[in-house]
Amino acid sequence: MDLEGIGAISAAAVAALGAPAAVLVGRWQMRGALRAAEETGRAGIAQAESTYRAALDAVRTEADAAHLQWRRGIRRDAYAGFLLAMTRCVQAAEALPLRRLETSQVLSAAEGELTRAKNDLSAALWVVKLEGPSAVADSAGSVSSLTYELTEALARKAECHRAASTLYHLSLSNPIAAEPDAALMRLAVVVSETGYNARPGSRQMPPQEVAEGVERATELHGQLSDDIGISEWAALLNEALDYFADPKALNRQLSSAVEQLLPACRQALDARSSTDDLSLTTSP
Repeated sequence: MDLEGIGAISAAAVAALGAPAAVLVGRWQMRGALRAAEETGRAGIAQAESTYRAALDAVRTEADAAHLQWRRGIRRDAYAGFLLAMTRCVQAAEALPLRRLETSQVLSAAEGELTRAKNDLSAALWVVKLEGPSAVADSAGSVSSLTYELTEALARKAECHRAASTLYHLSLSNPIAAEPDAALMRLAVVVSETGYNARPGSRQMPPQEVAEGVERATELHGQLSDDIGISEWAALLNEALDYFADPKALNRQLSSAVEQLLPACRQALDARSSTDDLSLTTSP
């Protein structure tokens, strides 16, 4: 075989070996390209997910802040409305007439105002209980109870003043009216000297001096029953017996309860999330 034949055979052999090698190299290159594309795709998806999460977190944070601000506003209005209702209730009780009235219109108007104030306080308390938290609602309940007690005490005190005014004006024209007045004053002195406790819940039996004073005053009232009604006389007698709670003492208790309520309200308004107020407690 000549050189040309040998060269042709060698070239054919090289060509036969080169084709599979080229295919193999091409496959390796294709696999590398696919792997690179897959990694690029994964990185792109991860970046997109990260961007989405960041945007979602930002929206959630903004929504939570807006909701928290809205809730603070609702609670602030509820707390302020309750305190204002409490103040109006006490003011309405303090505004009850203390002097003898020629007509009942003024008294009826004042009592109607007090009734409306009590109803407003009850409604305001329910709003506070609805908005919470429980620490504020519990403190507000105590304030509300003391407010009702104070208004009742003020109402009884006003009724007693009106009855005393009526008795005084009767004594100016009827000397007999001065006798029950003097008997009630003596009874009040005896109650103070003996230390007799006639308050509700007390089981102390009245001393003989007190029992005799009540009997004597009641006998004298019988002479004026047409001028001094049963309710007026009961108010005067209970005042002499120191039966009712002292409005001044109740007012101090109410002020103390309000001072305990205010920090709980501030803490609830300063809560950083809607779940922070679940653990709120009132200050000792």
